[in-house]
This record gives sequence, C-alpha cells and structure tokens, in this order.
Amino acid sequence: MSILIDTKAAGERVAGTETLCFDIFDLSAWSQRSQQSEKDVKQFWLNRYQSKRQFQQYVQKAALPKVNARPLMVDTDGVARIELPYQQQEQPAVYLLAASGETGTQEFLPMVFFMPKEFPSETLALYGKYQEQQPAETVEEPKKLVNKPSKEKQLPQTNEVSNNVLLGGLLLALIGGMGLAYQKQKQEEK
Repeated sequence: MSILIDTKAAGERVAGTETLCFDIFDLSAWSQRSQQSEKDVKQFWLNRYQSKRQFQQYVQKAALPKVNARPLMVDTDGVARIELPYQQQEQPAVYLLAASGETGTQEFLPMVFFMPKEFPSETLALYGKYQEQQPAETVEEPKKLVNKPSKEKQLPQTNEVSNNVLLGGLLLALIGGMGLAYQKQKQEEK
C-alpha cells in the first residue's frame, strides 16, 4: 500500500522541517489487544505526547515493532513516501508515525492511522499537525548574590510587606464577618 505523508501546513512548507524524518511502528497487535475504538486508540496515543523524548520512551516501553529499518526522510517538497503492508494479522493494519529532526519552533505531532476497511485503489495521503515546540528542560545554576550597600532606600527583601498585607486583609475580613454576625443577631432580637 502506497502512503504519502505531507508535512506542509495549509500548503506551505513549515520552517525547520527540511530534515524531518519518520519512524513508523506497527500498532496493529497493540490495538487489537486494547479492544478500543479507532477514536479511542488515536486519543490514547496523542494523550501520551508531552515531549518527543517522553513519547519515544513510552513507545519503547510499549515494545512496538518498528516497520521501517531506516528513518523515512522528507523530500524537498516536504513529502515522504513509503510502501506499507495493508494487513497485519489478517486485518487492516494500524500504524503509529513519530517524527523527529525539527529545527524550528514547530514540532510535528505523532500520528496514528488505520488502513481503510477496503483496499484503496489510490495512494493514501496523510497530513500532519504541528504544535509549538516545548522548551528543553534546563537547570540553571544559582546566581551569586553580592551584598552591596546602597545609599537609596530599598524595600525589605524578606516578603514582610506582602505577608503584612495578607494578614491585614484577613483581619479586615474577620472583623467584617463579625460585624455582619452582630447585625444579624440584633435583627433577630427585634
């Protein structure tokens, strides 16, 4: 079965996807074991996507068989083509596409696709979706603080002001509540 993966968004090439490549995994056995609907299977895998690294770890943990021996690269038009088996385990196959190699601000989201129930006479075209790339988790070293005396007045650096404002607000709310309770009690006595 001939598959075409179009990586353009709204017909335009997305910046940073020139070196985009795909790993394709056979999701057929997993899908049959889970006994979920097509929609639920797609939702399950998309919900697992938080970052590329976490998603790749999850795919490895699920031990999904990889279909392509080498990553599938996009051509200069932003399109990748591959021949995939129509059936796996005597049923229309289910595949998971995971992209990598983005260099811009957009990342290509993973895609789950089910082969149609009847063998198609034409090439199947798949169109991907993008999201803003998640910033890499970095650990910053603490900055060295230097005590320099200043001749200007400064606010205290101990959060005393905000704590005092918070306590003052709570005190006012408490006094207001007591006042309302007192007025209600007076009205009931009448």
